[in-house]
Amino acid sequence: GVLVTPSNPIHRGDVIVIYLTGLGRTWPSVDTGSPAPFEPLASAQVQPTVTLGGQEALVEYAGLTPGLVGVYQINARVPDSAPTGLEVPLAVVQGGQSTTVPVRVVQ
Repeated sequence: GVLVTPSNPIHRGDVIVIYLTGLGRTWPSVDTGSPAPFEPLASAQVQPTVTLGGQEALVEYAGLTPGLVGVYQINARVPDSAPTGLEVPLAVVQGGQSTTVPVRVVQ
């Protein structure tokens, strides 16, 4: 529950939560302008891929953030094989679109 920064890095094996917009349709669907439900969770119909330094992270959940309007989240487990460093590329890919941000990763 803490923001990732250079002084608070990602650790191998962590579950990270990535907040974003634009993951598209969900199941069940949620009306535009309505908060996302807590039960059942509104999961993205197209599963994104998350990589850290080229190593695929296990996506445990991708969909709307419960209680919020239009905010998605991805919960992903950092692989034990993720490279360490100050600017490791964290990439999210879905439906032919991608975005990458540098993050600090430690053992």
